[in-house]
Amino acid sequence: MHRLAPVDFNDLGSIVGWLIGQWWVWAIVGAVALFFLILWIIPAAKVKPSEKFSTTDAAANEIALGFLQIRNLPSGPWNDPTASDLGPSEKSVLVEQWGVHTREEWLSNIERLTTVRRRREVWVLYLAVRVAVAERLGRAPKAKEWLAAIVEEGGDKRDAKTFITAIEYIESEVRKRVGKDIVTPGLFVQTLDGYAIGQAVAMATWGVALGHGDVPEARSIIHAINVEARPAFSSWADFGLSYIAGRVMHWSDGRVDEKSFEKFGDGWADFKAAATETRNGPWATLPWTL
Repeated sequence: MHRLAPVDFNDLGSIVGWLIGQWWVWAIVGAVALFFLILWIIPAAKVKPSEKFSTTDAAANEIALGFLQIRNLPSGPWNDPTASDLGPSEKSVLVEQWGVHTREEWLSNIERLTTVRRRREVWVLYLAVRVAVAERLGRAPKAKEWLAAIVEEGGDKRDAKTFITAIEYIESEVRKRVGKDIVTPGLFVQTLDGYAIGQAVAMATWGVALGHGDVPEARSIIHAINVEARPAFSSWADFGLSYIAGRVMHWSDGRVDEKSFEKFGDGWADFKAAATETRNGPWATLPWTL
């Protein structure tokens, strides 16, 4: 075995000569550079809808509210109300996880997601304070302003500070990854309900796959969800941000950090796809207002 040539770190020529001789280092550097070059050159994958169902009418607009959850499972093309990609094993897992063995349990789950949702009362109150302060200031309040307002309302300072830090971290990460052109600087989390609402729409389609209902009934349920839910949001981006924040906060129990965001906030990639016109994202072309 050849011994490595000694390097005099006080001699630039010696250092350069040593680096040139380390072919394996340059091979690794080259491979990494090639990988990122390929990612940059190859266009991001387009969103593929089902050719059996419309992508432009009111029904498509309404089912698009469930885009993130439909893609998260995944259960099929975003515009497919039959969740056609669910096979026997996927259906079995879905039934056990959600407890939808019967038609009654299916309808009960949708009712819960659209009314009780996944709310924690104290979190709802904290966000309500933020919205009230924003309306008064004409902008999203800074963390100190938000915290002061919560304390003034009788909230626990330590608990509120943890919540505020978590929400602002999620907003920062989503904005950075999805893009400031989509999640604009003025957009902020006002409710965490987007997560449950997206799940409710997806659940309506899953019921068709499970044989608990048919397409017309699922369409009717999805329409009702949209009528009730949309007024709470200003845009697709507002809804998408709420969905991601709601999912991260729910599954991390409010303990948000880099690890928990990577695990539960992975829907940001689908969010970006949905909101990008060049990728055939439905949120980029369908109007928010029905």
